[in-house]
Formats: sequence, C-alpha cells, structure tokens
Amino acid sequence: MFNTRKASLLFDIDNTLVNRDAAFHAYLRNFISRNQTAFSGEDMSVVHEEIMARDCHGRKDRELFCHELLQRYPDLPYTAESLWQDHSSLPEFVKPDQVINQMLQRLSADYQLMIISNGSANMQRRKLQRAGLTNYFEHIFISAEVGYAKPDHRLFSHALSHSQHDSVVMIGDDYINDIQPAMAMKLTTVFINPANENFTIRPDHDLSSINDLEEVLACMI
Repeated sequence: MFNTRKASLLFDIDNTLVNRDAAFHAYLRNFISRNQTAFSGEDMSVVHEEIMARDCHGRKDRELFCHELLQRYPDLPYTAESLWQDHSSLPEFVKPDQVINQMLQRLSADYQLMIISNGSANMQRRKLQRAGLTNYFEHIFISAEVGYAKPDHRLFSHALSHSQHDSVVMIGDDYINDIQPAMAMKLTTVFINPANENFTIRPDHDLSSINDLEEVLACMI
C-alpha cells in the first residue's frame, strides 16, 4: 500500500529514470558489430557517432529514424520494419542504477509516484523492468496505451485524474515534451538538465542530475 502524505510526483522514463542514451550506446556497439560488412570502408567510431546523432536521444520518430538509417547505409540487411524489430531489443541493454532505485524506495514512503512517458508500451515497460523500477509506481501512463503523447495536455490530464494531491511535480529531461506542458498546466517542474540548456521561461528547478531530487523536494514541499 502506498503512503502518499505529501504530493504526487510524475516521472518521465528515458534519460530521467533510465539512462536510455547509455543503453542505446551499448545496443549500437552490438548492432555495428553484427553488421560490419554493411559499414565496410567506414570509420566505425564515426558511424557510431552519426547514428547517435540521428537518434536524437530517442526523440526522433522511429519510422523516420529507420528509413534515414537505411538510406544512409543501404547495405544494411533490413527493411524499415525489421530494423525497428532489431531496435526493439534496446531494453535488454538497460542497466539498473542502485542509487535511483534506493531514492525511489525512500520517496515512495512519502509521495505518490507515477510514470508519464511517450513510446510503445512494450519498450517502455521492459525498460522499467530491466531497471528494476516497476514496483515503485502506483500508476504507469504510456502514450501508446493512453492514446495521447506528450506534449499533448490530454496525457497529463489523464495522469492528473489519478493524482491524490493538489500538489503535483513533473520531473523530466525534455523541455518541450515534459516541462513546457507541465508549466502550462501550473504543475511544479523539475528539469533534469545535465547539458545545462538555457530557456527563456525557466522551470521551477533545474538539476544536473536526478540524484539531487530529494534535496529539492525537501525544500519544495
């Protein structure tokens, strides 16, 4: 049973709770190794960097990403559909972070914890499972299941309908998809911002690491 004395916390998944970029790096090393002949004559480190850039931290439309990759490297032995299927193994490269797990364990004693994420249900839920995070959350809302994707306010409204508190905090790494809509809906915002991106309209709190979240919450609520 969840003890929810203080507030509701909405968490993004990718590059907020789960180091999705690190998992994609690991997947990509495996992918390039399995398909070396398709990259014949290329500098493999450059290939790796280029594909990482095309991926845009997972924010690019997956169909577009697959088509672009096949266009750039036509010797890859995939269709767009089979390439996406291969890419669907990404959650297998997710590694648990004990610091985050322990933090969520502590937070779950005082806050209602919920997930609000874009992506396919299969991929996102497998990432949470691989990271050992699933059981900390009372509700998990994924765009493919709900029918709306961030920054659509309807996904946020769906999550808020399950909140047990007037005080709600959105924690995410994507200013456009996570922070802007949350600010528009008058939620408290915590921007996970390791690159120190600067925006005209500032979130309530700007953190270089999610590991600092507990300290911020203690001052906030």
